[in-house]
Amino acid sequence: MSYALIADLGGTNARFALSPIGDTLVQEIQVLPCKEFDTLFLALDKYLSKVSVSIESLSAIVLAIAGPVNQPVIRFSNNNWQFTRDDLVAYFGPEKKLALLNDFDAIGHSLDVLKQDDLVAVGEGVVDTQQPAWVVGAGTGLGVACVVPQADISYVLPGEGGHVDLTSCNEQEDYILSYLRERHHRVSAERVLSGMGMENIYAALAHKAGKEERLSAPQIGEAFNAKEPLAVACMEQFFVYLGRVIGDLILSVESRGGVYIAGGIIPRYINAFIESGFRQALEEKGRMRHLVSAIPTFVVTAEHPGLIGCAKYASYLVKSTK
Repeated sequence: MSYALIADLGGTNARFALSPIGDTLVQEIQVLPCKEFDTLFLALDKYLSKVSVSIESLSAIVLAIAGPVNQPVIRFSNNNWQFTRDDLVAYFGPEKKLALLNDFDAIGHSLDVLKQDDLVAVGEGVVDTQQPAWVVGAGTGLGVACVVPQADISYVLPGEGGHVDLTSCNEQEDYILSYLRERHHRVSAERVLSGMGMENIYAALAHKAGKEERLSAPQIGEAFNAKEPLAVACMEQFFVYLGRVIGDLILSVESRGGVYIAGGIIPRYINAFIESGFRQALEEKGRMRHLVSAIPTFVVTAEHPGLIGCAKYASYLVKSTK
């Protein structure tokens, strides 16, 4: 049996796994902290030294990367690793099939493999599986991908949608935007929709309340669970910002295939998210309210959707290049 080595390489963690060619089964998963390795190749050495399959048994390598992949040198948006495609060919050998995907492209490829139990609906709407879908997720950064269904494998439009300009729609958001603009000049959506974004929202709201207080994202999560008012206000604003950004994406591409929310943050707070102002913010699009209100939204609760998408793409890669 031949295998693919698949990986979901983020800003904080590198997730490695194996998958049999022709299957989306993901096995021998290991999660390695990126900060413990100076390069990707040292992390690969560590993983391959522990698994049951040798490098000679690999038919394909599919890497999902938190950053643009159509560059001569692959650099991560929130991680110091960098490498070239030639570096990978030298490491694995020229006979291996090799593909580089954006991390949210990989999640996009998982959509027609995920089970119903892997999705939690938020709001109304009916999915048309023949129509485009959005995949969005906040974690170390903000990932965005547009998925266009095709017969063999979906086409995922490349981009860096997490870095679009942030807008504001009320007095509190005006204050947060002004606070962040003083510190960053240009304020992107990722400045509020990421782990760093949670910290930025909290700091801005504390400043507005006359406090110079900063908490880390994990500390904000603990304070939110303890129902501390400032943390509750921070997370509610986080959920609302996500609704605003997703509503704008729907206006750009009418995604009747649905919007799928992944990433490390939202699934952790699923009940609060469902009860939040997320859907209201998504639908607040004036004359276009009827359009965005019809689009279904889901939280992806599968533990490793990026790896599942890589496994699917690996089988397609081997089949299409025979």
